[in-house]
Amino acid sequence: MKTLQKGFSLVELLVVVAIIGVLAGVGIVGYQGYTDSAKERVAIANFNSVKRFAETELTLLNNNIQTKSAAINAFLTDCATSTVPYNNAPDTGALKTDNNFGKFLNGIRCYFDAADGYGSAFKNPYDGQSSQVVINKTANFEQGQINIRLITQAEHTAKTAGGVVVPDETPTALDTEDGTIRHFLITYITKDEDGNAVEATTGELKGQYYFLN
Repeated sequence: MKTLQKGFSLVELLVVVAIIGVLAGVGIVGYQGYTDSAKERVAIANFNSVKRFAETELTLLNNNIQTKSAAINAFLTDCATSTVPYNNAPDTGALKTDNNFGKFLNGIRCYFDAADGYGSAFKNPYDGQSSQVVINKTANFEQGQINIRLITQAEHTAKTAGGVVVPDETPTALDTEDGTIRHFLITYITKDEDGNAVEATTGELKGQYYFLN
């Protein structure tokens, strides 16, 4: 006498498939949250590294501990060909040309450039390709970017820039690279409540003010 083997019914199979679908959905959401969190941690860690790097270099230059930067090269036409250390010694001109302020700011950017950086190559964790450190960006931000930028005349008048208090000094040609007040911000690009990429202005992610003598 043959014994019939009983299989799963259609209803049972559908229940199993449904359970697998639910578990897979939960797993995907959890994994996505984990990767987003990891990207954010890396991006913020890089932001803090750039701020510490700039602060160290400025401490040495502003206090005349050294006139030539040990880490920053003066920017020429591109990062790859910028190999001469930035020299902060004053020249005899009305404006500092041999040690142009723009060469200093771009030198910081080049140090961290993802393609031709001569220091730490920081790629934006949110796309894994572009350079995370950018310069003088005022629009078309992308989440995770670290923006090195000049303080504008309007921000100086308002005595605040990117959520940071701007010291009360006489503004002169603040929108140019060689203004007599050579100060700048390093800011972090985050997402606002509407999902727009903007400069963070509060909390630990707000920008930091810097000054080069």
